[in-house]
Amino acid sequence: MSISSRPGSEAPAQSQNLPSPGQEALLHACLGPAELFGQHWRIWRDAEDIEHLDESSNRLLPLLFKQAEKAGWVDHEMGRLRGIYRYQWCRNQMMLAELRRVVHALNLASTEVMLLKGAAMIQAYYEDPALRPMSDLDIMVRPDDFEKASQILRELGYTQRFSVDFAKIRSERLTHAIEFTRTIHGQTWEIDLHWTPLHRATWPGAEESFWQHARAVTFKGEACRTFDATHQLLHVCLHGALWNALPPMRWITDAMWILRKDDIDWARLMAHARALNGLQLLKNSLEYIHSRFDAPIPRPILKQLDELNPSRFERLEFSLLTSSSSDMRIDQLLMLGWFNHSRALHGMPLWQRVASFPNYLKTACKLSYWREAPGYVIRRILARG
Repeated sequence: MSISSRPGSEAPAQSQNLPSPGQEALLHACLGPAELFGQHWRIWRDAEDIEHLDESSNRLLPLLFKQAEKAGWVDHEMGRLRGIYRYQWCRNQMMLAELRRVVHALNLASTEVMLLKGAAMIQAYYEDPALRPMSDLDIMVRPDDFEKASQILRELGYTQRFSVDFAKIRSERLTHAIEFTRTIHGQTWEIDLHWTPLHRATWPGAEESFWQHARAVTFKGEACRTFDATHQLLHVCLHGALWNALPPMRWITDAMWILRKDDIDWARLMAHARALNGLQLLKNSLEYIHSRFDAPIPRPILKQLDELNPSRFERLEFSLLTSSSSDMRIDQLLMLGWFNHSRALHGMPLWQRVASFPNYLKTACKLSYWREAPGYVIRRILARG
Protein backbone atom coordinates (compact mmCIF):
# COMPACT_ATOMS: atom_id res chain seq x y z
CA MET A 1 0.00 0.00 0.00
CA SER A 2 1.23 3.48 -0.76
CA ILE A 3 0.16 6.93 0.34
CA SER A 4 -2.52 8.20 -2.02
CA SER A 5 -3.25 11.77 -2.99
CA ARG A 6 -6.89 11.39 -3.94
CA PRO A 7 -8.98 14.54 -3.47
CA GLY A 8 -11.50 14.26 -0.71
CA SER A 9 -9.49 11.83 1.43
CA GLU A 10 -10.07 12.35 5.13
CA ALA A 11 -7.38 13.92 7.28
CA PRO A 12 -5.10 11.34 8.89
CA ALA A 13 -5.98 10.10 12.34
CA GLN A 14 -4.04 11.46 15.28
CA SER A 15 -1.87 9.07 17.23
CA GLN A 16 -3.03 8.01 20.69
CA ASN A 17 0.61 7.49 21.50
CA LEU A 18 2.05 10.92 22.37
CA PRO A 19 3.45 12.21 25.70
CA SER A 20 1.24 13.78 28.34
CA PRO A 21 1.66 17.49 29.26
CA GLY A 22 3.76 16.52 32.29
CA GLN A 23 5.98 14.30 30.18
CA GLU A 24 6.33 17.09 27.62
CA ALA A 25 7.52 19.44 30.37
CA LEU A 26 10.20 16.89 31.31
CA LEU A 27 11.25 16.61 27.67
CA HIS A 28 11.52 20.40 27.38
CA ALA A 29 13.74 20.45 30.47
CA CYS A 30 15.95 17.75 28.91
CA LEU A 31 16.12 19.35 25.47
CA GLY A 32 15.70 23.09 25.99
CA PRO A 33 18.33 25.82 26.45
CA ALA A 34 19.97 26.21 29.86
CA GLU A 35 18.37 29.62 30.45
CA LEU A 36 14.88 28.07 30.30
CA PHE A 37 15.68 25.02 32.39
CA GLY A 38 14.21 26.40 35.62
CA GLN A 39 10.94 27.29 33.94
CA HIS A 40 10.51 23.80 32.48
CA TRP A 41 11.64 22.17 35.73
CA ARG A 42 8.95 23.98 37.72
CA ILE A 43 6.22 23.09 35.22
CA TRP A 44 7.29 19.46 35.34
CA ARG A 45 7.50 19.33 39.14
CA ASP A 46 4.02 20.89 39.43
CA ALA A 47 2.59 18.32 37.01
CA GLU A 48 4.36 15.13 38.13
CA ASP A 49 5.21 13.36 41.39
CA ILE A 50 8.88 12.42 41.23
CA GLU A 51 8.20 9.57 43.65
CA HIS A 52 5.76 7.92 41.23
CA LEU A 53 7.06 8.57 37.73
CA ASP A 54 6.26 6.28 34.83
CA GLU A 55 9.17 4.16 33.62
CA SER A 56 9.72 6.21 30.45
CA SER A 57 10.09 9.40 32.49
CA ASN A 58 12.51 7.64 34.84
CA ARG A 59 14.70 6.80 31.84
CA LEU A 60 15.11 10.50 31.10
CA LEU A 61 16.35 11.43 34.58
CA PRO A 62 20.08 11.00 33.81
CA LEU A 63 19.70 13.43 30.91
CA LEU A 64 17.69 15.75 33.16
CA PHE A 65 20.54 15.68 35.70
CA LYS A 66 23.14 16.71 33.11
CA GLN A 67 20.89 19.51 31.88
CA ALA A 68 20.41 20.68 35.47
CA GLU A 69 24.19 20.69 36.00
CA LYS A 70 24.68 22.66 32.80
CA ALA A 71 22.11 25.21 33.95
CA GLY A 72 23.70 25.48 37.42
CA TRP A 73 20.41 24.41 38.93
CA VAL A 74 20.19 24.05 42.72
CA ASP A 75 17.45 21.86 44.14
CA HIS A 76 17.09 19.32 46.93
CA GLU A 77 16.38 16.63 44.29
CA MET A 78 19.84 16.97 42.72
CA GLY A 79 21.29 14.33 45.04
CA ARG A 80 18.67 11.82 43.94
CA LEU A 81 19.26 12.64 40.27
CA ARG A 82 23.03 12.32 40.69
CA GLY A 83 22.57 8.85 42.15
CA ILE A 84 20.31 7.81 39.25
CA TYR A 85 22.84 9.16 36.77
CA ARG A 86 25.69 7.18 38.38
CA TYR A 87 23.61 4.01 38.56
CA GLN A 88 22.71 4.26 34.88
CA TRP A 89 26.31 4.96 33.92
CA CYS A 90 27.44 1.77 35.68
CA ARG A 91 24.61 -0.33 34.28
CA ASN A 92 25.14 0.81 30.70
CA GLN A 93 28.89 0.28 30.99
CA MET A 94 28.22 -3.35 31.94
CA MET A 95 25.76 -3.75 29.06
CA LEU A 96 28.18 -2.24 26.57
CA ALA A 97 30.97 -4.49 27.84
CA GLU A 98 28.71 -7.48 27.20
CA LEU A 99 27.91 -6.13 23.76
CA ARG A 100 31.61 -5.81 22.99
CA ARG A 101 32.06 -9.49 23.92
CA VAL A 102 29.32 -10.43 21.45
CA VAL A 103 30.60 -8.19 18.66
CA HIS A 104 34.12 -9.58 19.14
CA ALA A 105 32.87 -13.16 18.78
CA LEU A 106 30.90 -12.28 15.66
CA ASN A 107 33.88 -10.49 14.14
CA LEU A 108 36.04 -13.57 14.74
CA ALA A 109 33.49 -15.50 12.71
CA SER A 110 33.65 -12.90 9.91
CA THR A 111 30.08 -11.79 10.63
CA GLU A 112 29.48 -8.10 10.06
CA VAL A 113 27.51 -6.41 12.84
CA MET A 114 25.26 -3.34 12.82
CA LEU A 115 24.56 -1.68 16.18
CA LEU A 116 20.91 -0.65 16.60
CA LYS A 117 18.85 1.55 18.93
CA GLY A 118 20.46 2.50 22.26
CA ALA A 119 23.96 1.24 21.59
CA ALA A 120 24.03 2.95 18.20
CA MET A 121 22.75 6.21 19.67
CA ILE A 122 25.38 6.16 22.43
CA GLN A 123 28.11 5.38 19.91
CA ALA A 124 27.14 8.08 17.42
CA TYR A 125 25.44 10.80 19.45
CA TYR A 126 25.16 10.73 23.24
CA GLU A 127 28.76 9.57 23.91
CA ASP A 128 28.09 9.61 27.66
CA PRO A 129 26.51 6.15 28.17
CA ALA A 130 24.48 7.26 31.19
CA LEU A 131 22.38 9.62 29.06
CA ARG A 132 20.71 6.87 27.01
CA PRO A 133 19.42 4.10 29.31
CA MET A 134 18.87 0.72 27.64
CA SER A 135 16.66 -2.18 28.62
CA ASP A 136 18.25 -4.57 26.10
CA LEU A 137 20.78 -4.70 23.28
CA ASP A 138 19.92 -4.77 19.59
CA ILE A 139 22.21 -5.82 16.76
CA MET A 140 21.67 -6.68 13.12
CA VAL A 141 23.51 -9.09 10.85
CA ARG A 142 22.99 -9.79 7.18
CA PRO A 143 20.22 -12.33 6.43
CA ASP A 144 22.68 -14.95 5.21
CA ASP A 145 24.55 -14.70 8.55
CA PHE A 146 21.45 -14.93 10.75
CA GLU A 147 21.69 -18.63 11.60
CA LYS A 148 25.47 -18.45 12.12
CA ALA A 149 25.07 -15.46 14.44
CA SER A 150 22.36 -17.31 16.37
CA GLN A 151 24.71 -20.23 16.87
CA ILE A 152 27.48 -17.91 18.11
CA LEU A 153 25.11 -16.38 20.66
CA ARG A 154 24.23 -19.86 21.90
CA GLU A 155 27.94 -20.66 22.23
CA LEU A 156 28.27 -17.51 24.34
CA GLY A 157 25.64 -18.86 26.74
CA TYR A 158 22.52 -17.25 25.28
CA THR A 159 19.25 -19.07 24.79
CA GLN A 160 16.32 -18.18 22.52
CA ARG A 161 13.21 -16.87 24.20
CA PHE A 162 11.13 -19.26 22.09
CA SER A 163 11.85 -22.02 19.57
CA VAL A 164 11.92 -21.07 15.91
CA ASP A 165 12.48 -22.73 12.56
CA PHE A 166 15.06 -20.47 10.94
CA ALA A 167 14.41 -21.82 7.46
CA LYS A 168 10.69 -21.11 7.82
CA ILE A 169 11.37 -17.62 9.18
CA ARG A 170 13.43 -16.85 6.10
CA SER A 171 11.09 -18.44 3.55
CA GLU A 172 7.85 -17.10 5.06
CA ARG A 173 9.38 -13.85 6.45
CA LEU A 174 7.75 -14.36 9.82
CA THR A 175 9.63 -11.86 11.98
CA HIS A 176 12.39 -9.25 11.90
CA ALA A 177 14.34 -10.38 14.99
CA ILE A 178 14.73 -13.12 17.59
CA GLU A 179 15.28 -12.48 21.31
CA PHE A 180 18.15 -14.17 23.15
CA THR A 181 18.81 -14.04 26.91
CA ARG A 182 21.68 -14.97 29.19
CA THR A 183 21.65 -14.95 32.99
CA ILE A 184 24.87 -14.85 35.00
CA HIS A 185 25.35 -13.93 38.66
CA GLY A 186 21.70 -12.95 38.83
CA GLN A 187 22.03 -10.50 35.92
CA THR A 188 20.00 -11.20 32.76
CA TRP A 189 21.19 -9.79 29.46
CA GLU A 190 18.80 -9.63 26.51
CA ILE A 191 19.93 -9.31 22.92
CA ASP A 192 17.56 -8.89 20.00
CA LEU A 193 19.23 -10.33 16.91
CA HIS A 194 17.86 -8.69 13.76
CA TRP A 195 18.21 -9.57 10.11
CA THR A 196 16.14 -6.54 9.11
CA PRO A 197 15.64 -3.36 11.18
CA LEU A 198 11.85 -3.12 11.33
CA HIS A 199 9.01 -5.58 11.89
CA ARG A 200 7.11 -3.92 9.03
CA ALA A 201 9.97 -4.59 6.56
CA THR A 202 10.68 -8.31 6.28
CA TRP A 203 10.51 -8.79 2.51
CA PRO A 204 13.71 -9.84 0.70
CA GLY A 205 16.07 -6.92 0.31
CA ALA A 206 14.29 -4.65 2.81
CA GLU A 207 17.52 -4.30 4.78
CA GLU A 208 19.86 -3.59 1.84
CA SER A 209 19.57 0.20 1.79
CA PHE A 210 20.40 0.35 5.51
CA TRP A 211 23.64 -1.54 4.87
CA GLN A 212 24.43 0.44 1.73
CA HIS A 213 24.50 3.77 3.56
CA ALA A 214 25.85 2.48 6.90
CA ARG A 215 28.80 4.09 8.68
CA ALA A 216 31.86 2.07 9.64
CA VAL A 217 32.68 2.67 13.32
CA THR A 218 34.91 1.27 16.03
CA PHE A 219 33.03 0.20 19.15
CA LYS A 220 35.32 -0.40 22.12
CA GLY A 221 38.06 -1.54 19.72
CA GLU A 222 35.75 -3.70 17.60
CA ALA A 223 34.82 -2.93 14.00
CA CYS A 224 31.10 -2.67 13.33
CA ARG A 225 28.56 -0.38 11.71
CA THR A 226 25.76 2.01 12.57
CA PHE A 227 23.09 3.60 10.41
CA ASP A 228 23.92 6.88 8.79
CA ALA A 229 22.03 9.89 10.18
CA THR A 230 19.18 9.66 7.65
CA HIS A 231 18.44 6.02 8.35
CA GLN A 232 18.99 6.53 12.08
CA LEU A 233 16.31 9.24 12.10
CA LEU A 234 13.98 7.09 10.01
CA HIS A 235 14.42 4.11 12.32
CA VAL A 236 13.91 6.24 15.43
CA CYS A 237 10.73 7.82 14.07
CA LEU A 238 9.12 4.66 12.67
CA HIS A 239 9.94 2.62 15.76
CA GLY A 240 9.13 5.36 18.24
CA ALA A 241 5.76 6.18 16.70
CA LEU A 242 4.44 2.69 17.42
CA TRP A 243 2.35 2.06 20.51
CA ASN A 244 4.35 0.72 23.42
CA ALA A 245 3.38 -0.43 26.91
CA LEU A 246 5.89 2.17 28.15
CA PRO A 247 4.83 5.69 27.11
CA PRO A 248 7.12 6.46 24.16
CA MET A 249 9.43 9.37 24.96
CA ARG A 250 12.99 8.23 24.36
CA TRP A 251 12.56 8.42 20.58
CA ILE A 252 11.95 12.16 20.91
CA THR A 253 15.30 12.86 22.58
CA ASP A 254 16.99 10.50 20.09
CA ALA A 255 15.46 12.31 17.11
CA MET A 256 16.39 15.73 18.48
CA TRP A 257 20.01 14.69 19.11
CA ILE A 258 20.29 13.39 15.54
CA LEU A 259 18.76 16.51 14.02
CA ARG A 260 20.94 18.85 16.08
CA LYS A 261 24.17 17.07 15.26
CA ASP A 262 23.86 15.70 11.72
CA ASP A 263 22.67 16.61 8.25
CA ILE A 264 19.75 14.62 6.87
CA ASP A 265 19.19 13.58 3.26
CA TRP A 266 15.52 14.57 3.32
CA ALA A 267 14.74 13.28 -0.16
CA ARG A 268 16.10 9.84 0.73
CA LEU A 269 14.32 9.90 4.09
CA MET A 270 10.96 10.50 2.41
CA ALA A 271 11.61 8.01 -0.37
CA HIS A 272 12.62 5.25 2.03
CA ALA A 273 9.68 5.93 4.34
CA ARG A 274 7.41 5.59 1.30
CA ALA A 275 9.10 2.30 0.34
CA LEU A 276 8.53 1.02 3.88
CA ASN A 277 4.88 2.16 3.86
CA GLY A 278 5.82 4.35 6.78
CA LEU A 279 5.02 7.87 5.60
CA GLN A 280 2.07 8.24 7.96
CA LEU A 281 4.20 7.22 10.96
CA LEU A 282 7.00 9.54 9.84
CA LYS A 283 4.53 12.40 9.39
CA ASN A 284 3.17 11.89 12.90
CA SER A 285 6.67 11.88 14.40
CA LEU A 286 8.21 14.80 12.53
CA GLU A 287 5.19 17.08 12.84
CA TYR A 288 5.07 16.41 16.57
CA ILE A 289 8.72 17.21 17.31
CA HIS A 290 8.60 20.26 15.04
CA SER A 291 5.48 21.70 16.68
CA ARG A 292 6.46 20.91 20.28
CA PHE A 293 10.26 21.15 20.28
CA ASP A 294 11.05 23.31 17.25
CA ALA A 295 12.91 20.47 15.52
CA PRO A 296 14.91 21.79 12.55
CA ILE A 297 12.86 20.28 9.73
CA PRO A 298 12.80 22.09 6.35
CA ARG A 299 9.53 23.76 5.41
CA PRO A 300 9.26 21.91 2.06
CA ILE A 301 9.36 18.58 3.94
CA LEU A 302 6.68 19.72 6.37
CA LYS A 303 4.60 20.85 3.40
CA GLN A 304 4.97 17.45 1.71
CA LEU A 305 3.92 15.71 4.89
CA ASP A 306 0.98 18.05 5.39
CA GLU A 307 -0.29 17.29 1.89
CA LEU A 308 -0.34 13.53 2.39
CA ASN A 309 -3.80 12.02 1.99
CA PRO A 310 -3.75 8.44 3.26
CA SER A 311 -6.25 5.90 2.06
CA ARG A 312 -8.85 4.40 4.38
CA PHE A 313 -6.73 1.27 4.84
CA GLU A 314 -3.64 3.33 5.65
CA ARG A 315 -5.62 5.33 8.21
CA LEU A 316 -6.84 2.10 9.77
CA GLU A 317 -3.35 0.62 9.96
CA PHE A 318 -1.96 3.83 11.46
CA SER A 319 -4.70 3.83 14.09
CA LEU A 320 -3.94 0.21 15.02
CA LEU A 321 -0.17 0.75 15.12
CA THR A 322 -0.49 3.67 17.51
CA SER A 323 -3.17 2.18 19.78
CA SER A 324 -2.77 -0.01 22.85
CA SER A 325 -2.56 -3.63 21.75
CA SER A 326 -3.98 -4.74 25.10
CA ASP A 327 -7.20 -2.83 24.31
CA MET A 328 -7.62 -4.21 20.80
CA ARG A 329 -10.26 -6.74 19.88
CA ILE A 330 -9.10 -10.05 18.44
CA ASP A 331 -10.25 -9.04 14.95
CA GLN A 332 -8.19 -5.82 15.15
CA LEU A 333 -5.09 -7.74 16.23
CA LEU A 334 -5.57 -10.20 13.39
CA MET A 335 -6.03 -7.34 10.92
CA LEU A 336 -2.81 -5.64 12.04
CA GLY A 337 -0.97 -8.94 11.80
CA TRP A 338 -2.38 -9.50 8.33
CA PHE A 339 -1.19 -6.06 7.19
CA ASN A 340 2.36 -6.84 8.32
CA HIS A 341 2.43 -10.38 6.97
CA SER A 342 0.79 -9.59 3.65
CA ARG A 343 3.22 -6.73 3.05
CA ALA A 344 6.17 -9.06 3.61
CA LEU A 345 4.78 -11.49 1.01
CA HIS A 346 3.72 -8.83 -1.48
CA GLY A 347 3.40 -10.32 -4.96
CA MET A 348 2.73 -13.84 -3.75
CA PRO A 349 -0.64 -15.49 -4.44
CA LEU A 350 -3.32 -14.87 -1.83
CA TRP A 351 -3.56 -18.57 -0.96
CA GLN A 352 0.16 -18.62 -0.12
CA ARG A 353 -0.19 -15.62 2.19
CA VAL A 354 -3.22 -17.14 3.90
CA ALA A 355 -1.50 -20.53 4.27
CA SER A 356 1.53 -19.04 6.05
CA PHE A 357 -0.46 -16.59 8.21
CA PRO A 358 -0.91 -19.02 11.15
CA ASN A 359 2.87 -19.46 11.36
CA TYR A 360 3.26 -15.68 11.36
CA LEU A 361 0.82 -15.37 14.28
CA LYS A 362 2.61 -18.11 16.21
CA THR A 363 5.93 -16.30 15.81
CA ALA A 364 4.46 -12.85 16.49
CA CYS A 365 2.97 -14.16 19.75
CA LYS A 366 6.37 -15.70 20.63
CA LEU A 367 4.99 -19.19 20.99
CA SER A 368 7.28 -22.19 20.63
CA TYR A 369 4.39 -24.64 20.14
CA TRP A 370 0.73 -24.37 19.18
CA ARG A 371 -0.27 -26.00 22.46
CA GLU A 372 0.79 -22.74 24.17
CA ALA A 373 -1.88 -20.77 22.27
CA PRO A 374 -4.80 -21.27 24.74
CA GLY A 375 -2.69 -19.99 27.63
CA TYR A 376 -1.63 -16.98 25.56
CA VAL A 377 -5.26 -16.13 24.76
CA ILE A 378 -6.28 -16.49 28.42
CA ARG A 379 -3.45 -14.20 29.53
CA ARG A 380 -4.53 -11.55 27.04
CA ILE A 381 -8.14 -11.74 28.24
CA LEU A 382 -7.07 -11.45 31.88
CA ALA A 383 -4.76 -8.52 31.03
CA ARG A 384 -7.72 -6.61 29.60
CA GLY A 385 -9.54 -7.09 32.90
